Amino acid sequence: MNESKQVDRYTGRQVDPPVYLYTSVPVYHYLALSALASTILLILVGSIVRVTGNGLGCPDWPLCYGQAIPPAFASAWVEFSHRFLAAATTAQVVLLVLLAWRNHRSEKWIFRPALAAVGLLTVQIAFGGLHVILELPAATGWIHTGLAMLIVGMLAALVTVTLPAAQALRAEAQTFRNTRFLAWVSVTAVATYLLLLTGSYVTRSGASLACPSFPLCGSDAPGLRGLIAIQMLHRYAAFGVALLTLGTVVWLLVRAKGLGLKRYAWGMLGLLVVQIGLGIVNVLLRLPMWSRALHLTVGAGFWVGIVGLWTLTHSAEESRAAGT
Repeated sequence: MNESKQVDRYTGRQVDPPVYLYTSVPVYHYLALSALASTILLILVGSIVRVTGNGLGCPDWPLCYGQAIPPAFASAWVEFSHRFLAAATTAQVVLLVLLAWRNHRSEKWIFRPALAAVGLLTVQIAFGGLHVILELPAATGWIHTGLAMLIVGMLAALVTVTLPAAQALRAEAQTFRNTRFLAWVSVTAVATYLLLLTGSYVTRSGASLACPSFPLCGSDAPGLRGLIAIQMLHRYAAFGVALLTLGTVVWLLVRAKGLGLKRYAWGMLGLLVVQIGLGIVNVLLRLPMWSRALHLTVGAGFWVGIVGLWTLTHSAEESRAAGT
């Protein structure tokens, strides 16, 4: 057997040595996955708190009505559930970086995302408290969402490089040697993050119903021109991301040699369709609570998929360039 090759544990085929490093601590990949799932759940609960109008259910911070345990008010417990889940997520992310520091300081695809996640989380906690203390200003809410998505991105990268189930995808990613595809995925990732920011800005600025129709705005009221511009900026960004994603999906379906990346492509396309559908529902049904909460959550899931693909392709390319 060629010593430069290894046997893929899932496919039985000989492949180049994995470009991703397995962690020496078996539990690490499960902890990374748990932290990512908790963060997305936290985003969902935060959306529920916002759309139900319970953002000030606990008017102080970090206590709730001056108490460690909130009083028996429904609004207080709705808001406190978000804080409780945030504490659980924080504990997982801190443990991730401690384990990364102890065992994986030389493995940049593990250590750097873990360190970035805990740094971003520290800033996020500060902004969360400030958001409550200042009684929910739009600016801090917008930044809060942007930071949350960056944390999700760091954890998505960690899951991609540590989860054993991604072994086959890692092997398949080594077949992509086209620098144009790598650049395309990078542009798609940046555009997706900007789309998430524009969506949050639509919500925070009150422009969600500035355009009552889809795909055209359906309004040209002079007093709403500023809000209409914000709403249409988000729609144009969504159309752009949709086109970039379709290009990515077609590229994978045509060029990928294994079924793993093809299935990954179909999964991304499915999330994109669901996300667009939720955006249309928000407009046509005049912002029902369920679709508003799900729109941000599915958006976070789509962002995970894009970051995962970026991590797969770029770390594989880096490994090849280094001759490993």
